[in-house]
Amino acid sequence: MNVRKCLVTAAAALAISLGAGQASAQAVSCATINTIGGWAAAGSCIQGDKIWTYTSSDNLGALVQVIFSSGDPLEHTMQIVGFDDGLLPGVWNIKYDIAVVDPDFYIAAMFAGADQPVDSSLLAKTVVGDAGGPFALAVVNGVENAASFKLGLNATLLTVDETFSVAAGGILLSVSNTYIQQERLLPTPGTLVLLAMGLGALGVSRRNRKLS
Repeated sequence: MNVRKCLVTAAAALAISLGAGQASAQAVSCATINTIGGWAAAGSCIQGDKIWTYTSSDNLGALVQVIFSSGDPLEHTMQIVGFDDGLLPGVWNIKYDIAVVDPDFYIAAMFAGADQPVDSSLLAKTVVGDAGGPFALAVVNGVENAASFKLGLNATLLTVDETFSVAAGGILLSVSNTYIQQERLLPTPGTLVLLAMGLGALGVSRRNRKLS
């Protein structure tokens, strides 16, 4: 009975993942988006097996540059560039979701980065969606340390609310969000079928021994 339940669960998971794949196919490629305005207009874009959804009520600045990149299949980055000219103090905010489409993978770590050659800046992020609960990341004056990354995540959907603040004369050239994913070490449907066949053969063998 337990094996049967596992097979049913695996089949259901496969159906859900196929449905998610069809939905994600409707999203535009993140490679075609290069401004915050373009991202806001698209709503969502897909990069590898990740869907990035813009949820801010405003678009930060329609012409502000956004760069989606993936140097490694397990590493995905979104960088915002050119929103601060350093002349006046400013505060900016952006909200977005990042979702993992492939059910075999999950977000295992998140890193916040800020390129700031001058003092008086703060990058602060609040993140929800991980099984361990909400967490916060911060980069003060461009210095990345233990407060700017989070390890040990187990998330397939994270919602990020981040604020950038810069004093007059300060320069915050860019901010970035990097996500590292890992593969779940779970049996595949094919493995479950082989397991069921093996258990069935074991049961037949035990019955034959009892009859002999």
